[in-house]
Amino acid sequence: MKIAMLGSLGHINRIVVPQLIQAGHEVTVISTNPERQATIEALGAHAAIGTMTDGDFLTSTFTGQDVVYLMLSGSTGDDLFQSAVSQAQIWKHAIEAAGVHNVVNLSSIGADAGEVAGSLHAYNLIESELRQLQQVNLAFVRPTGFYANLFSNLATIKADHAIYSNIPANMPQKYVAPEDIARIVLPLLTATPAGVTVKYTFSDTFTGDQFVANLRKALDMPDLQWVQISDAQYQANLTNHGVSVEIAQALVQTSRYQRDPDGLYADLNATHTIPGQVVLADFVRTFVVAYNSEGGYHSNTIAD
Repeated sequence: MKIAMLGSLGHINRIVVPQLIQAGHEVTVISTNPERQATIEALGAHAAIGTMTDGDFLTSTFTGQDVVYLMLSGSTGDDLFQSAVSQAQIWKHAIEAAGVHNVVNLSSIGADAGEVAGSLHAYNLIESELRQLQQVNLAFVRPTGFYANLFSNLATIKADHAIYSNIPANMPQKYVAPEDIARIVLPLLTATPAGVTVKYTFSDTFTGDQFVANLRKALDMPDLQWVQISDAQYQANLTNHGVSVEIAQALVQTSRYQRDPDGLYADLNATHTIPGQVVLADFVRTFVVAYNSEGGYHSNTIAD
């Protein structure tokens, strides 16, 4: 099969691409960075250097492909929702012009909801645009929050021995590792189901209290605390770190939605999604490595 993939050699593609090549598929990896070309080609893939906002480039790259993998990456600009719609329209037009019949899209938890989901509503808008495609098998993959989002707490743990959050410490949340996303994406690329399908993926479920309890032992930091802050404090922290007011407000609304897990996870729970393999204890070991490193670990939120 011929497979084109957005996302360069990011956290998921670096797992999926080698497995596809080993299985004998012809893989084209799309990257904005010319410096990635040699690394991509060393894996045995083709490198296509360009941007996901260039419709002509995407049309050319998608032409002749059996399946295309789509994912958001890079800056969204200040108007998150308009940017999402514009990007989805570029993808849609390129897919139609290239005659692609199978598409796998990395979406997100919350993509089933409207504006109540805050920043996650962007994925609802993207899915809505892509669902307009005719005679295209379309598979949406909806991961929960990435484990890597917890790396945003590294600085305050080092400085204050504290994790600041507007999510209550006793509220269960679901997180996912790239390995468990890749486990869902891979078979969808090689055998995209007919019609429109949705697959959720998560690795483990735990509270802030459980995360802190594990870190206290792993970091030998018995005074580590989960400190709940207000929505206003959370928004101020975001804007103080360079996030636009518009996106900060959307992220605050997302956290409000997270405080209603019966709403956020309702559709996921209805599908009886089975947890992945990377549990909290596994991630804590990675978190300790990140804590003791000189950098290179960062969160994967829209704010980043």
